Amino acid sequence: MNKKRLLKIIGIVFILFALFRIINPNYTKKIIVLDCSEEYEISVFGREHEGFSYHNSKMDVAKCLCGKYMMTKEKKYESEIRKIINEFDLEDSVYNKTIERICADREEVFFYWYYE
Repeated sequence: MNKKRLLKIIGIVFILFALFRIINPNYTKKIIVLDCSEEYEISVFGREHEGFSYHNSKMDVAKCLCGKYMMTKEKKYESEIRKIINEFDLEDSVYNKTIERICADREEVFFYWYYE
């Protein structure tokens, strides 16, 4: 392969990368836990507020799981709720609380993050 051809290929790859970076398309991811699910968007190259979308979607899933737990009192929902609490280090806000109390206060426990 000669040098001109190699430089052309490198130039085309660079231009395509730059164009793709400017467009920065979004795609949807889905979180499914038991019978609760939530979708959120994320871009290919990421933006600083995209962690908030993931967090807020997990909070919606936790609220859904709490609703299901309050109706059925099944332990499978409790264990998944505890996993979300551990994932986001929410232990301080629910220290010494029963799962019933956590689910009763779910709007305060599973709060959203906002980007300004």
